[in-house]
Amino acid sequence: MKNNLLNCFCKIYGRVQGVGYRAWTKRSADKYFLNGWVKNCEDSTVECEVSGKRENVESFVKDCAKGPLLASVKNIHTENRPFKNFTSFIIQIK
Repeated sequence: MKNNLLNCFCKIYGRVQGVGYRAWTKRSADKYFLNGWVKNCEDSTVECEVSGKRENVESFVKDCAKGPLLASVKNIHTENRPFKNFTSFIIQIK
């Protein structure tokens, strides 16, 4: 079962702040039953980290590359990390 679990960090570049990207990310994580966090960064990017079933994380990352309607994602950097057992998905405020 552990092989089916994945933890992924994402840094999303483009027009991703001020367009509802964090709230959209929370809804997407909930849709895929993922836990973790999302936050705006000072460099105008958005970062998130999610954990859950591998196929759900992969689908989530594909969705993040598109983002919500008003966003314009230019690039997404992903990094697999050691599995973390987050208990929920939260939107971090600065």
